[in-house]
Amino acid sequence: MLNKSIDKSWFQKWYPWLLTCLSGIALIASFWQAVERINMLKNPAMALGCNINPVVDCSGVLGNRLAALFGFPNAFIGIVMFSLLFMSGLALLVGVKPTKGFRNIVGILSKVAVLFSAWFFLVSLYTIGKVCIFCMFIWPASVALYWFGVQFWLEGQAKPWKWLERFANKFRIEPILTVYLLMVVLFLSRFRDFYFN
Repeated sequence: MLNKSIDKSWFQKWYPWLLTCLSGIALIASFWQAVERINMLKNPAMALGCNINPVVDCSGVLGNRLAALFGFPNAFIGIVMFSLLFMSGLALLVGVKPTKGFRNIVGILSKVAVLFSAWFFLVSLYTIGKVCIFCMFIWPASVALYWFGVQFWLEGQAKPWKWLERFANKFRIEPILTVYLLMVVLFLSRFRDFYFN
């Protein structure tokens, strides 16, 4: 089973790579999304190259007021958060020993990223009614970053969190896969008229 093959030493060895690669993917997607949003502001009549079909429609998403929740594109928030996570991954790769504060920062950033991603995932599906191709890279990366980030954070915590640590050690990947499956089901259910008719 997965949980038997993925032990603690595996996680400690590969977490810096996971953190760097996943945050790197999300950072590139956020940056590209910001560029498309700027292009859209410069030329509102221009069709964006990331418009694939009526469901995966960047123009429809980026033109919505919820894509700029605080008055500037949400992608800018992603650029900041994923840049910090990316730099944290690079720091671990070059051998920086993580302090409790370092673990807390990574944990907080990962949590904010996944909460914001979950909110915009639901907004995209049920309010805007379209999704952006860049978000389809950011959302899964955020989920994985969060659960791996929880495991990384737990390594620096004391006994009160041992129950969660036991759960995390037993289920390293399964919660991520479960959330991915739920996201796919929600996506296909929401857009079933387009994909199954």
